[in-house]
Amino acid sequence: MVDVKKRPAAKAKRIDGDSHFFPPVDFTGVAGELGVSEQALDMLLRDSTMFSDREARRGGFKASAAGKTAGAVNPTAATTQQQRGPIGHGIASQRVKLLPETGFDMQVLIADGIFANPFGSPIERTQDPGLRLALSMSYNNATAKAQAEYPDQLIGTGIVPFGGDTVEACAREARRAVGELGLKAITISGNWRGENWDSVELYPFWEAMNDLGVPLYVHGNPFQCQVNDHIPTTFTLGWERMRRMHVSNYLGFAFEYMMAMASLTLGGVLKEFPNLRFAFFEAGGSWLPWIMYTLDRVYAVEPQCARCEIEPSQHILESCVVAVEPDEQAIVGAISTIGSKNFIVGSDYPHPPSTYPNTAAGIEEMEGLSAEAKDDILGRNLVSFFNLA
Repeated sequence: MVDVKKRPAAKAKRIDGDSHFFPPVDFTGVAGELGVSEQALDMLLRDSTMFSDREARRGGFKASAAGKTAGAVNPTAATTQQQRGPIGHGIASQRVKLLPETGFDMQVLIADGIFANPFGSPIERTQDPGLRLALSMSYNNATAKAQAEYPDQLIGTGIVPFGGDTVEACAREARRAVGELGLKAITISGNWRGENWDSVELYPFWEAMNDLGVPLYVHGNPFQCQVNDHIPTTFTLGWERMRRMHVSNYLGFAFEYMMAMASLTLGGVLKEFPNLRFAFFEAGGSWLPWIMYTLDRVYAVEPQCARCEIEPSQHILESCVVAVEPDEQAIVGAISTIGSKNFIVGSDYPHPPSTYPNTAAGIEEMEGLSAEAKDDILGRNLVSFFNLA
């Protein structure tokens, strides 16, 4: 008889919650579902193909002999060996080969490049109808294929044109991505065209996600970094005051996430749709205890303004996780305040400030964290979040 007391504890599965995937564009099976004229369809597909091709502009320096030598390899091309591009950026078979050196057993794939921002911007030109939906559908097909090929290594998240198309189109594509393609989450931005999540306009989308029972990934898009301007690529709270400093991620995303949590709790969204779950990325996580305290204080002082019936902090503890950074020492204090069950981590591969190859090491070696907290952050919380066996 085996003495169970002497059995070594099973190693917790480790999951990189934030890695980016940029597959080749493919509109197979997409065109027939867009509901536009043949003329519009031809234009739409051409534009979508060009917008998603990093090498679309073939003139000038790139066309010269020197340019061909110095130019970057297109990392999304299925034929490239990607010697100078990020390995596995758009090819699943290469991506899984990276895992042994990352410190993780699995990676969650989040849309990148042109696929990553179907949400709209406060200063962009008007897009042709269906463009963002077509790109979302193309990405969802590709990431579902990657997940199906490597179910033990890759977790696919879908994307919908949240704010860039109608609520109905977003709900319809979410149902297709989850119900037909088997994707494990849907990615959205932190607001709807600059409006809060508790807008009644969004209720059909929340209802669809509540019924589907998969979580929502909340992942903004950083502003385009130029010396003379940082151009807003998404609606971000305070965007007009962020154009001189590259703070759209750590301040802009965090502002959005705090307002989103206010909308979910005080705004009554989680009361109406209790199956919703959210993961928030690329803004650190040390602020989480503070926003929980702040929303609870508002609830206590002005309860007549709230649409919830329990403290906001309780809703957040039950329904939200936040991605921390592998060098974020301040999370030690946050965890001492609220525990470790609401924190995860992601590498952000292949973007700066990615800590590839071994993002997990930052958490493993952080002083002040218990072994249980490290296991929670490095994967155990995402196992529960995705309802993995």
